[in-house]
Amino acid sequence: MGFLGLSKEQKEHLVNEVISERVRLKLTRLLRAATRSSNPAIQIVRQNHAINIIRNVLNLPLYELEAEDGEYYYPAEYGWHNSQIELAFRIPNTIQLVEILADLIEEGVLNEAEVNEILEENNLSFRFKLYEDSLSDARDVQVEIFSIEELNELLKEDLNEHPNIRLLISRMDDALKRNDYSAVLHASASIFETLAKDITGIPSVQNQTLASFFDRYKNDSSLPEEILDYILNIYRRRNTEPLAGHGSLEEPSINHEEAVILSEMTKAFVRIERQLANIRVNLDVHHNSSESNEI
Repeated sequence: MGFLGLSKEQKEHLVNEVISERVRLKLTRLLRAATRSSNPAIQIVRQNHAINIIRNVLNLPLYELEAEDGEYYYPAEYGWHNSQIELAFRIPNTIQLVEILADLIEEGVLNEAEVNEILEENNLSFRFKLYEDSLSDARDVQVEIFSIEELNELLKEDLNEHPNIRLLISRMDDALKRNDYSAVLHASASIFETLAKDITGIPSVQNQTLASFFDRYKNDSSLPEEILDYILNIYRRRNTEPLAGHGSLEEPSINHEEAVILSEMTKAFVRIERQLANIRVNLDVHHNSSESNEI
């Protein structure tokens, strides 16, 4: 039958999945290599095919590639296609990106083993399975999304190196159900630190604490200053709150109402930050496009 898109249930599982800029860059490198050719005319045709698959998922107009005088394409055509390849995995949200990858794998543009290797290295909670029929040349891609229980088992040792925000949010929700409010605070602070490292995108901060690179995150983030100050206060509170970041004989001061607010605000801030990051990319694209048209 072929890939027809994610189900409603699959989309719900991926609501809190964050695909980092590091992963998006690695996937972009795969796409560059997959569409590359020593023949410029062949390369632009490959790029156009991939770009239109992506634009279909994003509900954007398809781009019809037309050659001038046989196989001649104006330099502007090459420039546009190269830029679209670089933006291919930066603009989509998580659900769109998963569907784009499935389509590209099913069409033979990307190799599912190479894609899955990147996903596994970065502790993402979904994988692709390709089924091929050698007799009919049919290809069918299925998306496998791990349950929280499966993620917990898979990421026991690697969560500190490449945290999975979906799993951290699940742990925060579970702590709230158990009335472990210090654990809610701890998980929230870990989520904010992970998000900040992704938005900042600098390798040197990956092993640093949020407080040590917060000024850079504040500069790179699209969140209002009041929210960013709130995030920093939550992170600092984790280091002083009994049982949140360290053992203590004192009773935690965080109560049920605070924990509920913190849990909901953490999830909201993650979604808002990612949406604003996507908007920022789109605005940059339109701005650069307008400048090109003026020239």
